[in-house]
Amino acid sequence: MYDYISIHSDDYTKKVKSKILEQYLISNLGFEKVSHLIYCTELHGERIRLRGIPAGLDGNYAYDTLEGIEEVNLIEIDLPSCISNILEHPISNVATAISKEFSWIIDEDHGLN
Repeated sequence: MYDYISIHSDDYTKKVKSKILEQYLISNLGFEKVSHLIYCTELHGERIRLRGIPAGLDGNYAYDTLEGIEEVNLIEIDLPSCISNILEHPISNVATAISKEFSWIIDEDHGLN
């Protein structure tokens, strides 16, 4: 099982500006900004962390800091180590909402059953 859900465009070429991502996550999904491109929310008593990431065309990434990054093409939602059926549904809803908003896809092996 994966420890995160990946959301991205089909070929990683479509990007979203970090300010647009931030506004959507905070205004529409109720996330709080932790730092640049890192956001958290609480679902059923569990803290869920989301990160916007600049990735290469193969989906790989390497970065020391997200500070100064103005566009991302990959979003990862970290999953709690013990995820219950009660928690799985709202996390799936968040991932689906994000993928629809930006016309991106959720990886098939997305970490949920």
